[in-house]
Amino acid sequence: MTEGPGFATVALPTGNPVENTGSLTGHILAQGWADTPTERSRNVRVIIVLVASLGLLVAISVVVALIANDALGGLMENLLNG
Repeated sequence: MTEGPGFATVALPTGNPVENTGSLTGHILAQGWADTPTERSRNVRVIIVLVASLGLLVAISVVVALIANDALGGLMENLLNG
């Protein structure tokens, strides 16, 4: 009595026994991709470029603010002194 629809099963690949439980979820997990480590060198490079860009932007802003302060100070002095 090993015939009939109840005995027509699909053979699951043997892999990690935790993921090969016979359930649909275990079957899907057994066919998934392996976890690969992320590339840290690329992330570090991007962070360094962003920090350098931010530093350059701050330096340019300080120079512009100092020049504008001197220009406005000279303009106000000329207006007050006549």
